[in-house]
Amino acid sequence: MEQSNTRGIAPAPSNHLLQLMRRHPLLCFFLLAFALSWGYWGLIWVPLHLPGLLFPLAGFLGPTASAFLMTAITSGKPGVLRLLRGYVHWRVGVQWYLVTLLGVPALMLLCYLVMPGALAAFRAPAPRFLLVYLAIFIGVLLRGGPLGEEPGWRGFVLPRLQQRFGPLGGTIIVGVLWAFWHLPLFFGPLSPANTGPGSTFVSASISFVEFLIGATAFSVLMTWVLNNSRGSVLLAILLHNGLDTSGSAFSMLFPSLSMYYVPVSFQTLGLALVFGVVALVIIVATRGCLSYDRYQRETALPAPKARVDQEPVASGKSV
Repeated sequence: MEQSNTRGIAPAPSNHLLQLMRRHPLLCFFLLAFALSWGYWGLIWVPLHLPGLLFPLAGFLGPTASAFLMTAITSGKPGVLRLLRGYVHWRVGVQWYLVTLLGVPALMLLCYLVMPGALAAFRAPAPRFLLVYLAIFIGVLLRGGPLGEEPGWRGFVLPRLQQRFGPLGGTIIVGVLWAFWHLPLFFGPLSPANTGPGSTFVSASISFVEFLIGATAFSVLMTWVLNNSRGSVLLAILLHNGLDTSGSAFSMLFPSLSMYYVPVSFQTLGLALVFGVVALVIIVATRGCLSYDRYQRETALPAPKARVDQEPVASGKSV
């Protein structure tokens, strides 16, 4: 019998890479997401002096591109289609839209009000404030920050982390890494526009720690909402968009309030305090489950059907 010509030939390097990515999808996602976004900010956006309108493109280049690439590698076309369907998964309870569109802005307003001197600095909104808020909401959405990030963080990463580390552990991990993804906005050439003029390394570090706490706490709220809405990527985008929009719009109500701003234009200490309390309430109320049991029940996939061309194997016989 002829021996195979392929014996002794090493597999192509690309096969090794694909196998590595399939074995470690989360690690590869995070490496790609950080490398693409930070590379875009540091090697393209800043050096080329691109307009601010293109700044959120890092979300599409990092988390979203990485999510679709890793989904295609690990789950193929069915997985990609499943991720895309999350964009239009709108049939969730009305109460979750109320939490998203009204609850988050109310909490963001509270983030301002808990700051010293906030009440004295408050100015009643002008009659056209609602129109301005709506314009900011649409603008933030179309610019692609939440739209570019959430298919990655909450569409690809969160379900896998919850399955592996549980709802609370998975949420904390994604919240911490989501916050660290924003690190270039606190340190480096991007930081002056985000941490305030004349900020020092110490003040930027304090702001980042506050932001880290607030982002992780907000992730608890997001996970709770998403677990109750079958992991809707659309709800994740709207939650993130509501946070960014209200943070930016409400800054107009406190024109004289001295504070450091983070990229989404709200005060980091207020964010940590308010959403930290909200996160604790949700954790206690759900006993750390964050409604993950409901998510598992409502998203359980049917058992795969046996292949019709597969012959039955007799018990005890090798195949």
